[in-house]
Amino acid sequence: MLKGSEWEVRLLRIASIGLLVILSIAGIEQLLNLGGSRTALTIRLLSLSLCWFLALFTVIKVTSANYPKLLLFFIVGVHFFITLFFVGADYEGLQLPYEQRIGEGRWVDYIFHSFPATAVGALAFLRLWAVVLWIVLSTATIVRTLWAIFLNPQIYLESDWNTILTDGFAVNAWMLKNNIMSQIFLCVIILAIFFFNKKLVASAVSSAKSAEAFGRYFSPEIRDEIQSSGEKGLDQSPKDLEVAVMFTDLVGFTNLSENMKPKEVLKLLSDYQSLMVEAIFECKGTVDKFIGDAVMANFGTPKSHGNDAQNAFDCAILMNKKLSEWNKTREDDGLPKITHRIGIHYGPCVVGNMGSEQRVEFAIIGDVVNVASRICDACKKFDTNFLVSSDLAQRINISNRQETVSNFVIRGRSEPIDLVKIY
Repeated sequence: MLKGSEWEVRLLRIASIGLLVILSIAGIEQLLNLGGSRTALTIRLLSLSLCWFLALFTVIKVTSANYPKLLLFFIVGVHFFITLFFVGADYEGLQLPYEQRIGEGRWVDYIFHSFPATAVGALAFLRLWAVVLWIVLSTATIVRTLWAIFLNPQIYLESDWNTILTDGFAVNAWMLKNNIMSQIFLCVIILAIFFFNKKLVASAVSSAKSAEAFGRYFSPEIRDEIQSSGEKGLDQSPKDLEVAVMFTDLVGFTNLSENMKPKEVLKLLSDYQSLMVEAIFECKGTVDKFIGDAVMANFGTPKSHGNDAQNAFDCAILMNKKLSEWNKTREDDGLPKITHRIGIHYGPCVVGNMGSEQRVEFAIIGDVVNVASRICDACKKFDTNFLVSSDLAQRINISNRQETVSNFVIRGRSEPIDLVKIY
């Protein structure tokens, strides 16, 4: 059998805790109500105690791996002890001769009342076989009691009200039929709720996976905003936006990685990219993609925060701070220092989903992307590893030392642009 999901384990634990509470109350009630024979009370208290320990054991021991076996053990065990409890409750009556069991006909009208309280426990399971087994065993308790009553040769079905009211051995035929139909109707409702719950849990799991997927690209704040907006947040049809685009890449990565093992290279990239993503998310940015040792991010998607250019610049400052702190740790471990380049540009672009039915990607298209990549690469020509375009610089406050480079020719672009070196 398949392992238990997080939801199944959680529901079984909740059901067990609920059962513990109910059994504790029932046990106290039995101790306070000491009527009847000692044997009957002993049977009832024993069954409640065993069921209590079974529920406690389930709460403590249930895991994803042992869920299927423990679920079967729990369902069968609970109903066995419940049956034992009812045997204790009926103990004194079962000791009487058939002719002295006056009122058994009236008792038939009430034995179905316990079924709804027991059968509702089936809603704690997300497996059809478990729900069906729980309902069958809950019904078996009623069948057992009916069987014991109708073994009495004095018992008979009756529809005449005068006879029913005056003869304790007469079973109300209409009431019995009505109770049986109500029980069948309740079973149908429980199965319907089961399938509804299963769909609901599947939807919740899908939503959790969606949130996890969003979390890989968007900051937690933006992710929550997208999810809370429902279908509108998921509708990323192409639209024109003013966006700040950032590129980073490692300096001398090829030379650095040629003397490293593949696993060491992978760890280096993973550690570096994790630091960069932290900074991007802290500054309300979006991770666009990883390209080898490079990171592409943007600020202003899926919606603008009003200060996207400043957020991008602040993110670059934070990235350098995090890189400096990481280098201190690497130095303590005897590892070489890591440096990187950062380029940022600001401008209009088209943002939205692109691709096919098989694969869709949230993308940014426009000259701003190419220019940002070229600015990052242009750091090689200057005595700084941090360059921004003048389009971005004129929209932000820069406290760092800076120097303007006029009419810089971007490779692949006919018109020169002005850059600002940040120290």
